[in-house]
Amino acid sequence: MSDELAAFMELYSDLPREGPGTVHSLLSVLEIADTPPLGRVLDAACGSGADSETIIRALPGMEIIGIDKQAAFITAAKTRALKVEFQVGDMLWPEGRFDLIWCAGAVYFTGMETALEAWRSHLTPGGKIAFSEVVWRGKPSPEAQAFWQDAYPQMDTQNGLEARIEAAGFRVLSAESLGRDGWQPYYNALRANVEKLRNKSRIMDEMIAEIEAEIAIYDKYFGEYDYVVYLAEPT
Repeated sequence: MSDELAAFMELYSDLPREGPGTVHSLLSVLEIADTPPLGRVLDAACGSGADSETIIRALPGMEIIGIDKQAAFITAAKTRALKVEFQVGDMLWPEGRFDLIWCAGAVYFTGMETALEAWRSHLTPGGKIAFSEVVWRGKPSPEAQAFWQDAYPQMDTQNGLEARIEAAGFRVLSAESLGRDGWQPYYNALRANVEKLRNKSRIMDEMIAEIEAEIAIYDKYFGEYDYVVYLAEPT
């Protein structure tokens, strides 16, 4: 493990979740998706398993596979002692087919189109894909635009992303914004880790500076952008 990855894993350890999200938004997806009560769900890039826990509590008869490329996250997920199969692997190429593929905030690693195309072959008939993605909700201020252009140059508008989903051969069934309730608890927990780890190493302090810059943009400009949870099915 590189020094950069080790610092990242330490900074993001022991968080309730590794990115913005809410239980409500995931439960809404499960309800709209009408996933069979004895079906299969993939929690792609599951992190430490927060969303897998929500899914298994809501749908206890489900077979759930949680997959993440970081072994440390999978180790943490297994400590939840859930009836979930957690495994280290590539989120785009799980084994088998699924009635629902869920991915919280991680399609930006591969690109949305790449993820949808890979997952299409892993859906059962009638299967659906749900994912959250950060999008512009209005005309951005220059400072916010400059920050996100550097951090995530592929960031699109909500309408633009929906058009790309449709162009990829999927129908958008729902699109729900997270709002502040999806961001604030995550940033509060991350701030607590920042204070514990500040001045530990040069690499850690560089990561902390990036996080604090992101939070400063959020504090000043949130509303110009948000995560949106999409539910889509192949056309």
